[in-house]
Amino acid sequence: MNPTPIPNHDFMELHPVHQHPAGCKQHCFVFTEIADIELPPEITKYPEKIKNGSIHSYTKESISPPPPKLAKDRRSRKIIALVSGLLVCVALAAGIPLGLQLRSSSLLEARLAFIRRLLVESPLVEGYWAPPMGANFSKSFAEVKSGMVGALLWPIAVPCAAQYLDAVQLTLEGLDDARRLVGKNRDMAVVANADEMEQAHTEGKLAILFGLEGGHTLGSSLAVLRSMYSLGARFVSLTGVGCTTPWASASIRNDFFDENLPSTLTNFGEIIIQEMNRLGMLVEISRLSEPAMMVALNVAKAPLLLSNALPSSMACNGTTAAVPDHILSALSQNGGVLMLNVERCGDKPMSLKDAITAINYIRAIAGVDHVGLSGSPKNYPLLLAELARDRLWGSVAIKKLVGGNIVRVLREVETNKNRLPLSEDWIPLEAIEMNAYCRYPET
Repeated sequence: MNPTPIPNHDFMELHPVHQHPAGCKQHCFVFTEIADIELPPEITKYPEKIKNGSIHSYTKESISPPPPKLAKDRRSRKIIALVSGLLVCVALAAGIPLGLQLRSSSLLEARLAFIRRLLVESPLVEGYWAPPMGANFSKSFAEVKSGMVGALLWPIAVPCAAQYLDAVQLTLEGLDDARRLVGKNRDMAVVANADEMEQAHTEGKLAILFGLEGGHTLGSSLAVLRSMYSLGARFVSLTGVGCTTPWASASIRNDFFDENLPSTLTNFGEIIIQEMNRLGMLVEISRLSEPAMMVALNVAKAPLLLSNALPSSMACNGTTAAVPDHILSALSQNGGVLMLNVERCGDKPMSLKDAITAINYIRAIAGVDHVGLSGSPKNYPLLLAELARDRLWGSVAIKKLVGGNIVRVLREVETNKNRLPLSEDWIPLEAIEMNAYCRYPET
């Protein structure tokens, strides 16, 4: 007697004893533990409740192919992710401005690199450079270079006490000293206009634009003004700090010494401005009194310059020029530019936050086309890198701030030259006779 076979519960196929008729689909019967296998979707979609150990019939045609291997899926996903990443990088490099990418970056070095690239295209113009003459000159020059400065406005300063004495002679000697120092330095170049400034920057040289600090350097003479222009001076501050002249009032006055001097800009002062417009010289007015500033804005036929100044609203006590808000508004109509002092607010060093606040204040009142920088070359890189984080300051706006605005003003001043007649006027003798200590008496 043969032993009864033991069925295989993992898989058992039962063969039927009869033949199926033609055209009838062959059926298979499966015993299985459902908990041990993963059912294909063709089976699980039926609503019947299937219990472990039950018999279910299905056709061979309904059997689905096995699912793809997981390793292959992971490899495909990696390839897709890699290709997508490369496409994003290409899009960023080609289609999105660098400035927008930097605003979302907190990396200081990345922003500094952006500023360096920008300053290769547009020179950073320092609006007021008064270096120490002699042994410390090289140190001051190195500081300027480290600040990425590409051009300098260098006013020749003469003590106010030299007025009515030898101020003109001291000015000539100062201008001569400065030109000889520049001549000894191959990295510097004296320039006379905007085109020469940009050309020097292209050649990798520091462009120097000479000027005079204070109308007392002119000796109240139009002839001296024209001579200074011939020697390379391209801008004149109508008054120095606290140095009122017989034809222009300074914002800081000495009640004792300035008692008989004007409180605004006189008729001869207006003639000085007109002659500077004819010559193609920048008129700098930041140290004038407020009434004199208004007269200058009304008289000038070309854009004006306010150098190394701050808005009056910052309440900075000290010798730094302070400009009222209504002057800033009028400046935008004149087309001029204010080179903002970003170094000190009175006796207090200006923080990076304070400097940016002041820049944005000038921009809000006068406009982005009327603000520049002065006073702190060593801090410019960090200042500009921080400014680049602000969406308000894209690459175009930063280029205007660092030098584009002052270059524009220089070009407009040059365009307006020779449009006015030559002035042969002399300052009235009564305006200077009480103080002309060294003037030969006219007969």
